[in-house]
Amino acid sequence: RRVRKAVVSTQSTGYDMMTALLSRPLSSNGYRLYTFDNCATFLVTLESVMMCSKGTTGLQSWQACFVACVWATWNKEIFYQKRVVELGCGVGLLGASLSPFSSHVTLTDHHGSVLESAQGTVSLNKLSNVSVEPLDWRAPAGDISGDVVIAADVVFDPALLPDLVNTIRTLLSRPDNVCFLFSTVRNRATFDRLLECLEDAGLMFESLDLSYIHHYLIENVSDVKLLKITLK
Repeated sequence: RRVRKAVVSTQSTGYDMMTALLSRPLSSNGYRLYTFDNCATFLVTLESVMMCSKGTTGLQSWQACFVACVWATWNKEIFYQKRVVELGCGVGLLGASLSPFSSHVTLTDHHGSVLESAQGTVSLNKLSNVSVEPLDWRAPAGDISGDVVIAADVVFDPALLPDLVNTIRTLLSRPDNVCFLFSTVRNRATFDRLLECLEDAGLMFESLDLSYIHHYLIENVSDVKLLKITLK
């Protein structure tokens, strides 16, 4: 009875959220409702209906982010009671999905509209342990720190890769820190350039298996790669 009551309660929460969203006026943005962890977690984001909006692609969630969210729910122990920093957070879906089992999540990005969008996700979902901070990969990380660094769909411009890797190295300040980077390989040369930058920065990395994740997503995500990055 308790299990059935919990399931009904969870479903009701989702239906209530959908009803509230459908009553809002239409715009160039749209609300998206996501469920994770066998419907234990519901998240709402406000995302652009266009691939590129306001000079950025960060106003909607992308393929590697979906894979990362599913992977994270299957690997909660990595994030349990840890401080997490997300790089290039976009609308904040990935970091928000970690909030139920992390002690604190810091969403970071550089574009002003993206930061506003991420803050909107935090507010919509009433996430008390998630904050949003500006972070320019070309500048020091400042006071931003955490135990686990995570990023998805941030490998697209070869010119940005050295700065991205330097930021990762800065945040990996202790031997027990770790970074998980999810990337859809759209251009093999760009991905290979990322690996070169990691080697040049003296970081260790290994590719982790994602084959079991593909069975839980509708779309083909075989091009998504996951790198575990640590200090040597």
